[in-house]
Amino acid sequence: MRSVLVCVRTPVAAQRIAAWAAHLGVAAAVRTALSGEEALARMGERPADVVLIDVGMTRPDPVQFTRRVLSRGPHTALVLVGADDPRAAAAAVAAGARGVIRAGEHGEDLVSALAQGILLACPNGSRTTPVASPALGRPTTAPTVRRSVLTERELQVLRGMSEGKSNAEIGRELFVSEDTVKTHARRLFRKLGARDRAHAVASAFRSGLVT
Repeated sequence: MRSVLVCVRTPVAAQRIAAWAAHLGVAAAVRTALSGEEALARMGERPADVVLIDVGMTRPDPVQFTRRVLSRGPHTALVLVGADDPRAAAAAVAAGARGVIRAGEHGEDLVSALAQGILLACPNGSRTTPVASPALGRPTTAPTVRRSVLTERELQVLRGMSEGKSNAEIGRELFVSEDTVKTHARRLFRKLGARDRAHAVASAFRSGLVT
């Protein structure tokens, strides 16, 4: 089982993550850190296969933080969660971060988004993918989705989401309106069985639709 380091800002959030990991039966694989420096120290002690971090904890320089993590674990998959600065997120991805799970844009709970990331790192090997329910803090199930189910445009929109880009930014890259992007997003949400961006990106990484 992959080892996961989850970085959150408060002890309460860390407790929620620990409880969630225990509920999933992966508590032994999950560690938490309460600051960027603590995360780096833990990586120095024992590199994690996956690092999930609230992007606010990587400031003032997400790119430098990404490089410091990867210097301690060259094969570590670093995923930023809750990106509110698309440019900084894109720069971190360019520096080696694996991707971005946006949270908060549609009221998603950041800890639930991090919990979804744990599911990506610790799959249960079944044909269905458990996904977090922000309201209940418990997983539900959604079917695994094949690449062929999504249109090429929907995949392009999904890739943009995984890089932390806003609908407007995705639209500019694809030369379509923001409303058109929203239409594609609604369709791919439905096909993925996703409630929101965080859920869709988590499902996409888990299913291999984006890497």
